[in-house]
Amino acid sequence: MPKKSSREITVADAPRSLTRTMAGGGELVQVDAVFHVPAVHPAGSGPWSEEADKISWTDMPTGYGCIMRRSPLGKHLAGYVSVPPGHPLFGRGTGSLDDLLIGVHGGIDYAAACRASEPEEVSICHPSGREERERIVSRSSRQTVYENEAAKAHADAWWFGFSCNQIGDVLPEASYGHQKRQERLIGGTDPVYRTEAYVYRECVRLAAQLKAIEEGRDPRDADPGPSASSHDPYRTRG
Repeated sequence: MPKKSSREITVADAPRSLTRTMAGGGELVQVDAVFHVPAVHPAGSGPWSEEADKISWTDMPTGYGCIMRRSPLGKHLAGYVSVPPGHPLFGRGTGSLDDLLIGVHGGIDYAAACRASEPEEVSICHPSGREERERIVSRSSRQTVYENEAAKAHADAWWFGFSCNQIGDVLPEASYGHQKRQERLIGGTDPVYRTEAYVYRECVRLAAQLKAIEEGRDPRDADPGPSASSHDPYRTRG
């Protein structure tokens, strides 16, 4: 029997009851996939040490696909929520959302179709079905991937996202110049690292507002409020 490479992706079906405790909080979340990607993980120790680099799940109240993913630049986390074809915002860019007053950390800075052609462990796209899983097994990366068939429902989704690289956010691998600029901009307030738990809550918050828009309601009425951040340009109600 051939010896298994230590860099081969291991794939396993996720039982329906599989949950993950989000680092930095106590939330138990049923997940569709968890990726650990050494190439984008911060090198130094910190609150990110035990975090994953991409997590996909389905938001149960809305049915929307959600992703948190680590940026290769700065190594901070970002969050994404998908909407299906037929949603009023499907296909719309970030510049067309200003009048909607959607509240989320730093505001929505990403809007695009599923990036299914990119490696699944770093793409902004929900996990695919078994055919795709078999294809990625040969890729070189050390990780275990948990997936379930429900994730295929988000294959043709349109994704909206936000980034935790705002003023006052800690970037695990920020340059010295960036750190000094942060200190000048926020004065005596210490910058904060936005954990898995924080990004999870903001994704849930964004999903609730996007669902309200789908149902013809004002997203501000569905907004539970910022998790712990004042960096939210659309928070003021009209």
